[in-house]
Amino acid sequence: MSGPFSLRYLHLFVKKGLAGAFILSKNGASADFVGASPDDLAAAIERVGRPSGYRYFWFAYAASAEQAHELERIWYHRYHPSDNPSPPSHGHGAGWACTIPGCAACALAQSKR
Repeated sequence: MSGPFSLRYLHLFVKKGLAGAFILSKNGASADFVGASPDDLAAAIERVGRPSGYRYFWFAYAASAEQAHELERIWYHRYHPSDNPSPPSHGHGAGWACTIPGCAACALAQSKR
């Protein structure tokens, strides 16, 4: 993972058209939002970050969309971002189960499906 970087310099650090995951922050010290993009990480950071008042970001490229979403799930559980409305659910089928032992957020999200 690279960062934190100022969101105003996104264009200097993130290449367009690549899959990856990101963390957005208002203060540069805590993870406020975690996300991923299967095909354009720069556009996803721009789309979520700028209008929401985030000032900093971290990111990592991924070799595939699946890897980007897996990284998003890992970071969601590691950093407990305050602004994510629920656990990431990209690509989850009916039989999907969270691999993090005791994850109450994922258990709750799964029960609502």
